[in-house]
Amino acid sequence: MGLADTSHGEGGIAGHLQYWTLKIDESNPFMQIHLDTMLVSIVVAAGLFIFALWLKCRLVEGAPSGAQNFMESVVGFIDTTVKDNFPVHNPLIAPLAFTVFVFIALINTIDILPAFLLGNIAHLFGVEHFRPVPTNDLNLPAAMAVSVFILVLYYEFKLKPAHFLKELVMEPFTSLVPVYLRPFVMPINLILKLVEEVAKPLSLSFRLFGNMFAGEVIFLLIAFLLLGGGAIGMAAGFFVGVAWTIFHLFIGILQAFIFMILTVVYLSIAHQPVEH
Repeated sequence: MGLADTSHGEGGIAGHLQYWTLKIDESNPFMQIHLDTMLVSIVVAAGLFIFALWLKCRLVEGAPSGAQNFMESVVGFIDTTVKDNFPVHNPLIAPLAFTVFVFIALINTIDILPAFLLGNIAHLFGVEHFRPVPTNDLNLPAAMAVSVFILVLYYEFKLKPAHFLKELVMEPFTSLVPVYLRPFVMPINLILKLVEEVAKPLSLSFRLFGNMFAGEVIFLLIAFLLLGGGAIGMAAGFFVGVAWTIFHLFIGILQAFIFMILTVVYLSIAHQPVEH
């Protein structure tokens, strides 16, 4: 959310941190759908798909230029990153890494738009609250992290099921104690292993969400400074807002890269051969 536009909106900063929510059950917070997160995510995904089809029809051999040259650079960078961090060949990993990186980077880039712009546009259509950056909503990072986690578990069970099940109950302590004590130690190992596995999607989702949410709050503070601080406040807010916009754009791309590289690393661990 770059520099502010011309309106505070209603409800102050707290009001701009509320979602456009469809409440299926008023008494159950888990029975709610954040429509703004769903809408923006679908629009970005559809736009990425349409752009891919458009670019496919305009591919040329030789020395590419424009969009093709840029996308080939991105694809080459991600392909090299995957090859450097993935031990075996799996045709799914590079496309997955590319999709994760580009999708998150595009969504995070929305955050450089004027702080209240999309919210005010939504108000024109009768939407009271609208948060335009889906990664500021824990639901999207968590959903993506859980999807990666499920894929990791799939390859763990597919490629080395016996070894993975053994790790669940035998590492790190069971193999170190006498045989008669192992039934008592196995539950402890299982709990520790489950915590280790669950920490993967938690770290993925909370890292992305925390950085983008903090950036959004700072953008809103800058926007209120720009709009309500008089001439000095407007000047200070403008320059601070420009600086923070550039910095946050870098942070958004960095977070997309971190999510992508951790996805590759977790899947790489799942593909590592069993050491005897």
